[in-house]
Amino acid sequence: MSFDYPFARENRDRFRTSRWSLEGVSTKTAGNLKAGRLWMTAQRAGDTVSVALYKDPLLADGAKVATGTANVSGIDSAAAPCALTAANGSGLSGRFYFESYAADAAGVEVVVSLAADADLEIEAANLSALPAYDATVGMAAYCAAATEKVLLLLARMFPEELGGCAAPPRRFGSPAAVPDFRRLVNPDQLKEAAVHWALMLAFGRSQELADDTAYSARRDYHDRMRRQALAAWRIAFNDDPDSDAAADRARSASTVRPVRN
Repeated sequence: MSFDYPFARENRDRFRTSRWSLEGVSTKTAGNLKAGRLWMTAQRAGDTVSVALYKDPLLADGAKVATGTANVSGIDSAAAPCALTAANGSGLSGRFYFESYAADAAGVEVVVSLAADADLEIEAANLSALPAYDATVGMAAYCAAATEKVLLLLARMFPEELGGCAAPPRRFGSPAAVPDFRRLVNPDQLKEAAVHWALMLAFGRSQELADDTAYSARRDYHDRMRRQALAAWRIAFNDDPDSDAAADRARSASTVRPVRN
């Protein structure tokens, strides 16, 4: 199980990343994320960029969960891969690419998961009793699946707001520049849909493993709540996330589109 849809809210005037894939993610409260997020530092010395990921925006050494390096000597002609290895026994590893690199940055937010176990526990008690629960990483598999499904749905529904392309991000090969999920003013606007999507999948899987009709009833409940959350979307977007010159200019969008017959 991997998280293949993280996105960094970097300023692309400094650098651009793409094709994130993280392994060993734990969505438990004591895991290697904080509210589904990580924070990145990147510093260049010669042709080598050193990267560190932290589970706290204060960037304390004890909160470091992964490190890596990238050789950016040929970045003008090809993306530079950065392999990540675990730090402080976090169990987190992965890979991403630098598509451009002009300047260093610290404290760049990386949105890994739109929901975490603490969010799911508000809606469903005793998660650890579910057959679908993993004692090591918690509900990570379902949070990963829900994050992917929500983001891909968002990309299809709001192509113009996310940069003018309805196609999903490419996971391999040359990446597309859009959809640009950094344009989300607040990714937490997607949390409710992700929470219910994750629980719908988890209860469905638990029902298959345990043959308990109570699980199917909970699955159907979270499916209804997921649909309600999607129908209520009024997502705010920032047209120019690279600009620091002025406050964000946001606009609202809705799942309800007028249609003339």
